[in-house]
Amino acid sequence: FTALETSLDNFLNGNSWTDYKYADEERIECSFILTVKSLNGNKFDATLQVQYSRPIYGSKYNSPVLNILDKDVVFSYRENEPIDFQQNSYTTNLSSILAFYAYTVIGADRTTYRANGGDTEFAIAQSIVTTAQSGGGASGWKSFDGTKNRFWIADQLNSPVFEPVKECWYLYHRQGLDLMHKVENHELALSNISTGLQKLKEPNQKRPNSWLLNIFFDAKHGEIVNVFSTASSLGIDTKNLQSTLENIDQTHSSEYANLGAKK
Repeated sequence: FTALETSLDNFLNGNSWTDYKYADEERIECSFILTVKSLNGNKFDATLQVQYSRPIYGSKYNSPVLNILDKDVVFSYRENEPIDFQQNSYTTNLSSILAFYAYTVIGADRTTYRANGGDTEFAIAQSIVTTAQSGGGASGWKSFDGTKNRFWIADQLNSPVFEPVKECWYLYHRQGLDLMHKVENHELALSNISTGLQKLKEPNQKRPNSWLLNIFFDAKHGEIVNVFSTASSLGIDTKNLQSTLENIDQTHSSEYANLGAKK
């Protein structure tokens, strides 16, 4: 698998995914963990976990933003075979999957710094879905392949219904965590984070148990509890937010029971 690992690394880190020139310290910190379940000749059946964390201004802390487990990763690969990708045409399932998540990560990263900053990348990710649907017929690209796949990630990131999720990413990070390097900003930062999280009520009411909201809270639930651990000492009432989180993120609802209380 060493040759495959090298090919994956070269593909992800060797391609220029955007026109923006990143300085070394700006490079996006993420991981692509490919776990092979079975191998038959040159055909791989695997899972792919994509994790992305964003550095927080004035600290050494990286905040988790995406934690996605893709269970539909089936592809063919021969040793030392280059992985090629063309944005407007289908090449292989592997290159399409990797490119899809590359653009999704870049889009999420940009959105945390500027409202709707990643919309261009999200649109490209959706175009990859459309192209792959008419390609090799692999699973994970169509709505009827399941409720937790690449189709739904792209669909929801580009849907007006889920604009509040992107607004939350921005408020939570740029107007929230990035302010917390100064103690005098903590109350404002928590207020902005709370405002962002409250925005998630609307998409949850329209599309309950959506894949995008699942992805959001899979990455954020523990951090949210930690971030609000100082709320009571600042005199911030978190009861309304606690109720919202317990309703939206029922998988982790027990973790919000003492939201705002110092650990």
